[in-house]
Amino acid sequence: MKKIMFGMLAALVSVFGLTAGSVLAADVAASSGFASVTKAGPFEGTFYGVIQGDNNSRAPIALQMTHRDGLVNGKLYLGEGLFVDAGRCGKTSIPSMARSASGKTYASNPNKLAMNTIFNVSGFNIGANINSSVSADGNTLNAKVAVDLPWICGRNPSYSGTLQRIQ
Repeated sequence: MKKIMFGMLAALVSVFGLTAGSVLAADVAASSGFASVTKAGPFEGTFYGVIQGDNNSRAPIALQMTHRDGLVNGKLYLGEGLFVDAGRCGKTSIPSMARSASGKTYASNPNKLAMNTIFNVSGFNIGANINSSVSADGNTLNAKVAVDLPWICGRNPSYSGTLQRIQ
């Protein structure tokens, strides 16, 4: 069960990180001398805040992102403090970590990002539904992650975070 729990925790952080991904592509394009034809989207920049989870646990979180043509790429940094209660599958704290990921916004509303993904952890498929949005002024990012654990666990944890643009 501990393998399932730790695998689920890594999947959760990866899923939350899907609102961001690697900044390497933007750095390569900028250093190549080619001017960007597209304007940066509302997810562009660095956001910092807190994610909240089970048992009123909280952890600092930072996202460094690029947003071009509906593609959001960046890096997620999660600090210590987030706790996960996976029902019969166990309880544990998530260690601090960094993850890269990417995602897409809706063409009709570039301020909203929604994703569904599945991770296989110790033979169990764990789904996650992510919804995030950037405020009209572009300075606040709100994200919600709903984790779909196997029925044997008995509950599906959810997490939310509010981050402010710092750059």
